[in-house]
Amino acid sequence: MRAGDREGAPAKIRAVDEGVPADLWRRVHPLSPVISAWKALLALLAFITYQNLDQVRGLLDTDLAHSFGLRAILLGAFGGVIVFVLIAGLYSWLAWQRTSYAVTATAVWFRSGILARSQRHARLDRIQTLDIHHPLLGRIFGLGRLTIEVAGGSDSNFAIGFLKTAELEELRAEVLARAAGLDPDAPREDASAVASERAPIPVAPERVVYTVPVGRLLASLVMSMGILASVLLALGVVIGAIALTAIFGPGVLSSLFSLVFIIGGVASYLWGRFAGEFNFTAAVSPDGIRIRSGLTSTRAQTIPPGRVHAVTVIQPLLWRIKGWYRVTITQAGVGSPIGREEGAHPQSLSVLLPVGGRADAEYALWLVVRDLGVDDPQAFIEALLDGTGEGQGFVPVPESAGILDPLARARRAHALSRTCLAVRDGWMTRTSLLVPVERAQSLSVSQGPLERRRGLADVEVEIVPGEHRPIARHVDAVIARRLLADLRVASRVRRSAEPPEKWMLRVSRALPDEPESPQPPATDDPGADAPDGGALIGGALPPGAGTAQAGGIAGQDSAR
Repeated sequence: MRAGDREGAPAKIRAVDEGVPADLWRRVHPLSPVISAWKALLALLAFITYQNLDQVRGLLDTDLAHSFGLRAILLGAFGGVIVFVLIAGLYSWLAWQRTSYAVTATAVWFRSGILARSQRHARLDRIQTLDIHHPLLGRIFGLGRLTIEVAGGSDSNFAIGFLKTAELEELRAEVLARAAGLDPDAPREDASAVASERAPIPVAPERVVYTVPVGRLLASLVMSMGILASVLLALGVVIGAIALTAIFGPGVLSSLFSLVFIIGGVASYLWGRFAGEFNFTAAVSPDGIRIRSGLTSTRAQTIPPGRVHAVTVIQPLLWRIKGWYRVTITQAGVGSPIGREEGAHPQSLSVLLPVGGRADAEYALWLVVRDLGVDDPQAFIEALLDGTGEGQGFVPVPESAGILDPLARARRAHALSRTCLAVRDGWMTRTSLLVPVERAQSLSVSQGPLERRRGLADVEVEIVPGEHRPIARHVDAVIARRLLADLRVASRVRRSAEPPEKWMLRVSRALPDEPESPQPPATDDPGADAPDGGALIGGALPPGAGTAQAGGIAGQDSAR
């Protein structure tokens, strides 16, 4: 019975304390409230100072201020700052006392709040990604946060922290181990050990698959059409402002002040993309795909197997000169406001490959797509990424769609394999989207007035929200109805018959042992003799195609 309770009365338990034993709760680092709120505290202090600046100036001109003297006034101001710091420190201490987290066999729990307390939890089987983030101030103290992205929308995501880097790694390993069915709290098998001693948490090893050089990242930003147009617009604004100033005088600059925000927006976007995707590295481990990136703040993301709902390969017009591609993924709940508040670029949160060659793009596809469901995966990939018209199962838009697709008609097409829906689109910027049919949440067919007149329809596969929507546009109406029926059957069959993927078993079979020298290791796989720059053929990438060799799409458990 708790102290203060009446004899025989039940103990009072707050709602936020239910569900988890008291001995499982752990505290975050004492500096967590300070690191979380330092920006807000500085902004508040600056706001208070700015709003009362005129009053302070008026007070300094009074006889009372002159009677006290400058020294007394400075001491008073210093005392005010000390009081402000003490109040902030007290708030931080109270916030730290009320912030804790716990990991159980079924969920991760987090509670916080001083007056209004809240408790949130993420079921282990609903976790989409685990993201370790070190903001700039956190890196100075060696502290970071673990952001848990959950299937269920961005409102269901939360961040635990701040914790030391070693504790973050251990916490991530513990969550992933429990999600995989392991019990880190199980007693050691060694009879000499204490029975209650906790077994060490297994930290999964990793293998680097590819990295993105800084020079290539910078060049890709320069060669992106949208960014290039924005830079040219900003340069035009600057040149125009200089010309107008020379003609009409400096007075015209006041009317052009709003254009500064355009230049600032372009610069902010460029910096966000560069800083968010700096030093990008993708690796594989038994617990999933691990992604690391960041300049001023770093991000280490772990994507458990089977959590990707769609993958998109993008190739802007100028990138075709270098043969570069960009790969993004769609996941449930990823891209929450938590990550954006911590400085991560919104697009960087869903990037699997910022920029890379053909082999790197196929590496990225291979990591998340288990089986393309076609007899000739290599030819299918060629048709998906670079093809036009029909071939390899792709159905292009009919001639009646010419007026609606005057430029993209040759590229626009769709294909339904045994396992995936592939949508090919784009004219200046090519997009190629793959959706495993078992990920479909609903299917729909829509027609606009012009589409009805020309016998066309759009077929959409509803999945979790993402940057790109899987829509086969301007399909012949008869083919659209047939596609919808085939998608329903394929989706139902795959959901009922799909066994749990042994993801790391597939990956480890295709990844050879790490060589002791920079030379690629020898392999008996017939695809290893493919020419440099080739694609994923016969279960191996060509030597020199990336930072590591990997198995190809053609060897991905296509025979089940």
